[in-house]
Amino acid sequence: MDKKKAAFLAFGVLMIILLIKWAGLEDVIKVLRRARPDYFLLAICVYIIGILLWALRWRVLLKSLHIHASFRVILGALFVGIFVNNVTPGARGGGEPVRMYYLSKRSDGEYGPVLATVMADRVLDLIPTVIMLLISTVYVYVLGSWSLTIILLALDALLAVLIITSFAILLNEGRTKRISYWIFNFLSRIMPNKMKKYEKKFIRLIEVSVPKFQSGFKLLMRDKKSFLLALLYSFLSWFFVLLRSYFVFYSLNYHINLLDVMVVQMVGIVIGLVSIIPGGAGLIETVNSAVYVLLGIDKGIAVTATLVERIISYWAPTFFGGAIMTHFGIKVSEEKKDLTDETQMNVESNSEVGE
Repeated sequence: MDKKKAAFLAFGVLMIILLIKWAGLEDVIKVLRRARPDYFLLAICVYIIGILLWALRWRVLLKSLHIHASFRVILGALFVGIFVNNVTPGARGGGEPVRMYYLSKRSDGEYGPVLATVMADRVLDLIPTVIMLLISTVYVYVLGSWSLTIILLALDALLAVLIITSFAILLNEGRTKRISYWIFNFLSRIMPNKMKKYEKKFIRLIEVSVPKFQSGFKLLMRDKKSFLLALLYSFLSWFFVLLRSYFVFYSLNYHINLLDVMVVQMVGIVIGLVSIIPGGAGLIETVNSAVYVLLGIDKGIAVTATLVERIISYWAPTFFGGAIMTHFGIKVSEEKKDLTDETQMNVESNSEVGE
């Protein structure tokens, strides 16, 4: 991790310390002493089930494009992606190219089609999110909480813009290439020496893989059977996300409304998209705790439940994904030559077809 990311993460940890101080360290300890381990273990099991459902969703998309990968490899790719997303500021998109590369090197899939399944996976994640965000907005309006209603309406608008922009890019080859080059140029200004080494490789990859990505993505959107099955897994996965927080509160001997959990999760998701702190560490804990308090939950319970839930959903998967990434990183250097040779062969093959 570079110094800038480490500084942001340190700031996030400081926010967590201040959050505990705000709630009262003695109150947090008192709540934890009364905690029930059985419901805590149930929350962990629910998290694992949610990850397995996510892997099943991605496997459906991979099979739709006739890409064969073992379930173990799919899970490994997901945790590598989780790790990179959790140490990357904003948008939670840094892990997608990495899990695409990880799975491509361990399956029979090419970069373009695999990336198409990754992006379709993100689209399928957005559909339940949009629905739950709308339900949350109506719920807080009925409760009479104008401050939360205004916040959620703003988040509705932000997410709508994000979805429209994403589809405008994903369904147009020229826009996809322009955005890819813009990202590369942006990174080149931040890390000129490092990015210069990969310039030729990047250009080859974009020119070969983007057309394959476009065709693969459109095929996935037209495969109704696979799309609907993957969408079912998506809704089930999100249900278990809500259930995880629900059981965390139960482990602290507090009975919470599942709709309250939904409101907080939706706010946290969108905040995570715009956070400059990697994984929203500290920021999401603070915002989620504040929203729980606005919903009428005691701040000692709200902060403790939020911190416990984030240990399960953020800190533990980050360390686990980092362990996989460390092993993966050892192999990347060995595979760089393969990547260069493969993209060069694809370019030459395309050139021959064009002639």
